Amino acid sequence: MLAEEAHDGSVTLADWLRMQPDEAVIRLFLLRPDLATPPPPDFDVLAARLEVRVSVARAMERLDTGTSEVLEALTILPAGVSLERLAAFCGHAAVAGAVRRLRELGLVWGDDAAVRVVGMAIDLVGVRPLGLGRPVRECLSAYRQFQLTRLAEAVGLPTPRQAEPALDGGLGARAELVDAIGTLFDDPDRVRGWLGECSPRARELLDRLAVGPALGTTAEAGRLLSLDVARSPIEELLARGLVVGIDDETVELPREVGRAVRGDRPAGRLHPDPPPGAGTVVGEASADSAAALAADTVVRWVTTVLDAWGTTPVTPLRTGGLSVRDLRAVARLIDTDERVAAFVVELAAAAGLVDATAGVDVQFVPTAAYDRWSTELVAARWALLAEGWLRAPTAAWLVGERDERGRQIAAMSLDVRRSAAPELRAEVVCALAAAPPGVAPDASSLRALLSWRAPQRSGTLLAGMIDGTVAEAELLGLTGRGAPTSVGRLLAARLAQESADPARSMALPGRPSRGDAALCGQLADALTPLLPEPVEELLLQADLTAVAPGPLVPQAAARVAQMADVESTGAATVYRFSEGSLRRALDAGLTAEDIHAELGRLGRTGIPQALTYLIDDTARRHGRLRAGPASSYLRCDDTALLAEVVASRRTQTLGLRRIAPTIVISSLPPAEMLAGLREAGYSPVAEAPDGRVLLSRPPVHRTPARARPGSVEVADTRLAQARDVLRLVRRGDDGARALRVAGGPTGVELGLTRSAPLILVMLQGAVRERRRVLLGYVDQQGTPRDRIVRPTSVDGGWLTAWDELSAAPRRFALHRVTGVADVDNAFAGRPPTPEWSSPVGADPADRPDLDESL
Repeated sequence: MLAEEAHDGSVTLADWLRMQPDEAVIRLFLLRPDLATPPPPDFDVLAARLEVRVSVARAMERLDTGTSEVLEALTILPAGVSLERLAAFCGHAAVAGAVRRLRELGLVWGDDAAVRVVGMAIDLVGVRPLGLGRPVRECLSAYRQFQLTRLAEAVGLPTPRQAEPALDGGLGARAELVDAIGTLFDDPDRVRGWLGECSPRARELLDRLAVGPALGTTAEAGRLLSLDVARSPIEELLARGLVVGIDDETVELPREVGRAVRGDRPAGRLHPDPPPGAGTVVGEASADSAAALAADTVVRWVTTVLDAWGTTPVTPLRTGGLSVRDLRAVARLIDTDERVAAFVVELAAAAGLVDATAGVDVQFVPTAAYDRWSTELVAARWALLAEGWLRAPTAAWLVGERDERGRQIAAMSLDVRRSAAPELRAEVVCALAAAPPGVAPDASSLRALLSWRAPQRSGTLLAGMIDGTVAEAELLGLTGRGAPTSVGRLLAARLAQESADPARSMALPGRPSRGDAALCGQLADALTPLLPEPVEELLLQADLTAVAPGPLVPQAAARVAQMADVESTGAATVYRFSEGSLRRALDAGLTAEDIHAELGRLGRTGIPQALTYLIDDTARRHGRLRAGPASSYLRCDDTALLAEVVASRRTQTLGLRRIAPTIVISSLPPAEMLAGLREAGYSPVAEAPDGRVLLSRPPVHRTPARARPGSVEVADTRLAQARDVLRLVRRGDDGARALRVAGGPTGVELGLTRSAPLILVMLQGAVRERRRVLLGYVDQQGTPRDRIVRPTSVDGGWLTAWDELSAAPRRFALHRVTGVADVDNAFAGRPPTPEWSSPVGADPADRPDLDESL
């Protein structure tokens, strides 16, 4: 019920909304933002939007099982039920919190003394809530006259006398008989008396149907016999009217009978509490230890990939996203499979560390934020990754799957975007953290908990998000060996805290380039005790390797990475020095003295002799050859070395030609000649035209980080917008009410509702409550007409209604309906017009069974 009056005839939903404090209406706008887009002109339109099917369905998806069952119970009880009666019907006292949640979502309204359900929510709940069947009057709608007569005799009603055929084809007498039978079933004591007369087998069948669902299949559904000739239990129940055959193979247990069979638990078995969990004990310390290792690993993966992309940017596909070849290259680079590689690149993008460049030649390169991120400690870097992952509207597990057109979904493409991903991911994280510390929940208990928390959600996206989030949480360190870690529980607690404030919901896709600073700080502080203390020392060994006994501080790690290659990782990182790695350091501008000094400072036991010889020998040979543009030239003061280079088989492809004892030229560009000489085992350096040495540092590519609103800014903006919308609604509502008081156009004088949303809502309410309405419409000739009808359905842009004037069903196109009013209000104080009293057949539109194709 929206625009319709409440049962006491005084308060409507719009009136109730007007009386609500600003905080309650603002919270409604934040929980259901579609109600405020665009801003409704007054509270009548806002009440109508609360009836929109899609909006109500979306709100109902956010209900847990316990709250959904309370909503179903409210649809069974009369409108305006008190909280005490609702608690007695449900059999538990936890209904107050459920009603409060339903009220803030706009699914119920009224105070605790008179709770009412929004009409569209009743439709979406269905006709068989809580496993109970339909009311007996609806069940009997399919019975014919002789079946109703036989049933009336069985329940003790006097046999109706045969009357003359009525204008309505006997429908009025049939309706009266159905109502008379329904009146008997409204008496619970009478129904319990009938149950006591049933045979044990029939009562057993009733008990099975009462548990739910209330439908049963049997070949005897269409056999309504007299009680004295009924043989089987189903025939006995059909004869007594305790079950009703709705077709030839299906019977239904009427609601009144089901409630009587259930006895002191009319609502049946409800589920106000989440199901108990089950899992494997792994130990809290073991889980945190695995989380620390995972956090360090994922930071190293992101660093490795983005360092490579900063030197050699990746070109995306024409359709967007990463090619299969580039994804496989990432997998080889970090030594993992392609699914983990897709997760790593999506994780970096979610944290704002990599993005596509602007312009025509688009490439994936690290952002400017990556340089600052790479200088921070591991805990801080991991916190930004975790926060970005939580908010990302992407599903990395989709990479490699096929879309609806059969094309493979690429990483970092628009095809991996899913707007519902942040909210679903947050729910899975909270469900994982609900397990006791040190216990890894099994898959069935996790799905059972998620099903209880959101029973109306289903589909492949939800199933994929559950599996994908569980796997990604393990890679991130939010779980360790399947059990929630301390940082995972902290994140879940933050989610639970912010779920109470819809303006600051973690599911918001917007995020700042530096993330949510408060959340990142909390996560980093929680992870820091789990990680080993950063060190600034190396164990240099005679086999040209160095062991870092823990994670190096970022500055030391960057310097060591210039001089050595990572050989293995784990609790300790092993680096290997080689001629190529040392040449890389020399090319970057370091000297042999710089390398000795740095390793002497980091080395706990000094520099081994073998490493000292390698450094000095590489530095001695480095730069002895000089290359420059000629197309290119090569000069060297050591004529013997230059003669060796020219004569070597490995340099024949370079086209070297000696033009002087110390000079060789080539037709290749200097960069190609340098690369060829290095492949041949020499160590040349480039020089400028003026003879200066050119340091060949690899080019570093960056793109500006996109400015994104932070969670606090987004929350403040949404809150301010909700306040502005409420201000507009109250101002417009005051103006509309003043217009009604002063007297407006003819439609207002007649009591017809002219607003399109209100028209649809009033018609749906009339269908639901079987009320008569005054319908204003325009026929095919453009002539305005008024009709008194009893709507029966609204579907597909058409209204089907029983026209009381022509005593026949009629159909009206909704776009031609100009107004609707309650029939009593429409006739109050004025006589009907001649058209309302015209005889049947006076107008071609009055012919029975005529579809009004307006």
